[in-house]
Amino acid sequence: MSEFPLKKAISEYAGKHPARFHMPGHKGSVSVFDVTEITGTDNLHFPSGAILESERLCAEALGAADAHFLVNGSTAGNFAMLSLLPPQSRVLLGRNCHRSVINGLALTGHECFGIFPDSEGIITAEQVADALDKHPCDAVFITSPTYRGAVCPIDGIASAAHERGALLFVDCAHGAHFAFSDRLPPVPSHADAWCVSTHKTLAALTQTAVLLTGRSLNKTRWEVERALDPYQTTSPSYELMLSIESAVLAPDDWDKHVERILGIRKKLASIPRIRVVGSGDGVAGDPTRIVITAEGMSGYALSAHLERLNVFPEMADSEAVTLITTPRDPDEWYDMLINALADLPESTSARPFPAFRSGDEAGAFVGVREAVMGKAELVPLSGSVGRICSCAAGCYPPGTAVLFPGERISKDAVDFLSEARLVGAELFGLFDEMAAVLKEDE
Repeated sequence: MSEFPLKKAISEYAGKHPARFHMPGHKGSVSVFDVTEITGTDNLHFPSGAILESERLCAEALGAADAHFLVNGSTAGNFAMLSLLPPQSRVLLGRNCHRSVINGLALTGHECFGIFPDSEGIITAEQVADALDKHPCDAVFITSPTYRGAVCPIDGIASAAHERGALLFVDCAHGAHFAFSDRLPPVPSHADAWCVSTHKTLAALTQTAVLLTGRSLNKTRWEVERALDPYQTTSPSYELMLSIESAVLAPDDWDKHVERILGIRKKLASIPRIRVVGSGDGVAGDPTRIVITAEGMSGYALSAHLERLNVFPEMADSEAVTLITTPRDPDEWYDMLINALADLPESTSARPFPAFRSGDEAGAFVGVREAVMGKAELVPLSGSVGRICSCAAGCYPPGTAVLFPGERISKDAVDFLSEARLVGAELFGLFDEMAAVLKEDE
């Protein structure tokens, strides 16, 4: 068995310097490894050769029973997990989910019941058990880790779900690296299926991810491939797949990186006005995900300050900035970060930011599919209170929904989004400050 079976297969083809009377149109001039489905390169849709061999090696490396390469990000994996369920299933959904999960519900037509995490994004096994006792469901779908790196107790949640006849699906997009160090949170191997975005934390190209299945999933490989098939292009990039193979089968030194980041965290915490979220506050999470707040500054203001000094965070919100770190970071970047934080401007008189917890005043009035696919119209956000939402909307990143399709829009939600825009948040799901709502009966 080749250590890199897909790379070996394509290298053998490219090494022949063949006459390429096939796609892509650049004929190897852009990259000799950018090929198509020809003899020896296998087919991502129902693979049987080099891709299948590579996927099996990656499954072992990532702590799963099986693996499926994704060239449409974890979005495709989220869609596929929901498509493993029978039509008109019921899903217990963590309401801090990524918007791709909402789109997946619209595509599959499943009914969902919301379960709300705590302020750190954590959902507990007890919450899941209580919710399933009240609303029996076919599956539980949660996000772990969160964008900020908080991790849910997957083993306990899996037990609670399985004892009540439900599958457990996990959007683990930000946890692709967990398999490569004992100093990182555990892989969610007790889940029935989960997806990881290899491009977020591993050395893989943007758009790459892997759908992983656990030993508890009572589905054949063919059934998983069938569920995934509609959500991936029939012209997948072999460059993307090669980058998955390389990133997973030849990972960087995450033990060394964790040690480095623990030292960086101490340096950051010693800077006046700076607090590193998750440092000693008892929240289980990914130590390599650095979340920083600055006294007297919103997260948006702090991000703007950092960017002026050529330091670009992954995300900002009303409270903090979030930094994704990996072994590929040069040490001098951390020097730049520390120097920028040590040179903060004076405290700003930030506008009061309204507290909002998605769904507090909401309940499902129509199903997600009906809301997303039904007749809709655009109305000014300020005039949308009381109308039924037709399109998920919120801050991006992290891409969680403040306006949730099928629920009646609350004043708190409108106030939150209006203020978020004013203080610099990037919003999704609004169109020229208009919200999509279901048309009312005329």
